[in-house]
Amino acid sequence: MPDSKIPTLIITGMTDVHHDWRSTTPALKELLEGTGRFDVRVTEEFRGATSATLEPYDLVILNYYGRRDPWRDVPEERFGESAEQALFDFVASGKGLIAYHPTLAGGVGWDPEYERLLGGVMRERTSRRAPNNDFLIHTAEQHPITAGWPAEFPHYGDDLYVGLEWPEGVTKTILLTGWDNPLRYTQVPSQWRALPGMGEEHPVAWTVEYGAGRAVSIGIGHNVAAIGHPAFRALFPRSAEWAATGEVTIATPDDLGEPVEGGDWWPTTLEPMVRQMFDEWVAAGEPAAQK
Repeated sequence: MPDSKIPTLIITGMTDVHHDWRSTTPALKELLEGTGRFDVRVTEEFRGATSATLEPYDLVILNYYGRRDPWRDVPEERFGESAEQALFDFVASGKGLIAYHPTLAGGVGWDPEYERLLGGVMRERTSRRAPNNDFLIHTAEQHPITAGWPAEFPHYGDDLYVGLEWPEGVTKTILLTGWDNPLRYTQVPSQWRALPGMGEEHPVAWTVEYGAGRAVSIGIGHNVAAIGHPAFRALFPRSAEWAATGEVTIATPDDLGEPVEGGDWWPTTLEPMVRQMFDEWVAAGEPAAQK
């Protein structure tokens, strides 16, 4: 592993009521610094930032969503055009960015460049959180971040985002996906297509080419417990190192693929059974009105 540490800035200070940035930020910092590969600083106020603010860093992590109440029709609190442009320029110059979990809901009405930087975003008109908290994650593409990973592995107590919007003109690679389990919505097969995306795979993590830089958007990691699970502990530091350097030297944790305590029922036992039932239902000819 290289001797030099990656100078990293976590930008936070606000998220919606479902995500506690005050607890997740220290957990993210600890996870990165525990690898010995990162030197992490935190700012809770990015408004007024400039290119000079970001110049010392090779990696920025966004843990930010500028609307505390996601149901209220109020504008998000933005960083400001100059600070946002400094962020775009930082990544485009060849630096790295991680858009972490709640950040994917942000940027509504901002410069469209923000959405292109993230590569995929949660939007009220199309997106939802699936009702399954425990699910199998599938490795979609072989990539330095996921090199040597199993084809699938369980994950627990977390969000699976469904129906993200994908801005045009973005070069991205899907790293991981999760299956939107229809049985978690309804046990009536005729309703297994009641919402778009039911019974389909949905991206969990992906990379974005942005100018000369690299970004990774990560949809899991809802809270401190989820951050501590093997899947996130494997994904987040390796993604951060790749975004900053284009290489991965951090080892995959030995427990990737192992169940957490008390958590081996839905992902590894019931989900495969339900998926077989769903596939047979589709093959038999699902009701035309539900397709």
